Amino acid sequence: MIRTRTIALAVAVPMLVAGTVTLAAAHEATERTPEVWQVNQRLLISDSATGNIIVLDDGAIRDELSTPPSAISLARSEDGKYAYAIRGRNTDRDHVTMIDTAYDESTGQARRPYVARTWVTVSAGGVHDGHLPVVNGKTALSMEATGELQLLNEAGISGLGSADAGTLKVGRPGHYTYLTVKSKSGAELLHAGSTAGNTTVIDTASGKSIATDGACPGLHGGAVSADGTQVVFACSTGLLVAPADPASGSSKLVAYPGADRDGSVYHGTGSVLWATNGGKTSLDRIETAGGLVSVKAVPLANRFSPRNELATASVPETDRLYVLTYQGYLQVRAGDSGALLREIKVMPAIALDAEETTEAATNPDLAVASDRVYVTVPSAGKLVSVSLDGRRIVQRIKLGGEPTRMVLLERQ
Repeated sequence: MIRTRTIALAVAVPMLVAGTVTLAAAHEATERTPEVWQVNQRLLISDSATGNIIVLDDGAIRDELSTPPSAISLARSEDGKYAYAIRGRNTDRDHVTMIDTAYDESTGQARRPYVARTWVTVSAGGVHDGHLPVVNGKTALSMEATGELQLLNEAGISGLGSADAGTLKVGRPGHYTYLTVKSKSGAELLHAGSTAGNTTVIDTASGKSIATDGACPGLHGGAVSADGTQVVFACSTGLLVAPADPASGSSKLVAYPGADRDGSVYHGTGSVLWATNGGKTSLDRIETAGGLVSVKAVPLANRFSPRNELATASVPETDRLYVLTYQGYLQVRAGDSGALLREIKVMPAIALDAEETTEAATNPDLAVASDRVYVTVPSAGKLVSVSLDGRRIVQRIKLGGEPTRMVLLERQ
């Protein structure tokens, strides 16, 4: 027994010494490697199958960020430093996930993105064409349950400080479209239009309403004319055209050229705006030059087959309009006239009666980069990129899941 104890003690002493050395080494300094790289294009894509946000750097999957399932909207800040994933409304907890994109569009410098903050609220919204409204220089979330705008201090999102920059009352609870303009005196004015049919013009400095109008039932979608003098809202009964500054005149309702209404309005080339609605067989060309608004329907069908609008993206800088159709074709059109230049098959057709709800995003999305057009294909779990002229498929990337909404960050 004495011999056994002696051997055990002899073994234990070296092990104790080795353990002490290991613990000491664990606290020694280690070399830090810079986690930074150059990226031309970073995409954030919401996956409705998992709730994740997929991050692609120049076509390669970089990361997946976990967010509560599943996003109905995805938006980016004006400077591209933050992204906002707004959860669908199928539970009693509406999360807004605020993501630090870790990307600098001015230099192309990229780091690993991360979820900076998650806010549990009720019925947040306000996203249009991948952007949130900006009021007094602050990104804003539309709080549809209270009829307010929640302003964000984005400098506080990634740290321990407050992200609350105050609220702005816009009206009764409801779904709103927001347009920001300048008055004749240079003051910032916010046009807030509700699906209930009411529009309110608010002086954002004082928070006071300076004009109201109730002539736009079913309001959804809007845009400001290129010269900044008029705002156009899409109503169920026509297009409401109002002066940007209420002191400059009164509003009027312009009839649609056909039986179908519009639900989205986009900037076209020059003085042209484009309006359409999911499933519609045409685009409405809105000419705003000289303050005399006229509307003309531009059919989406080619010479042989009908086409129905599913998603639209406009790039006034290059005089191009991109329309994705239910039939699975991406159309390239002139941004001024709407003339069809080319179309290419990018995905399987979608049934015309397939409707997206507020539970989760299910429709494909478009994002136009400097050298290609990105198209998400939820049914195939893919991302397709197409040349800007629509002549060829540049790349097909297998993502898995159900990729839907996306925002693009690109080196300038």
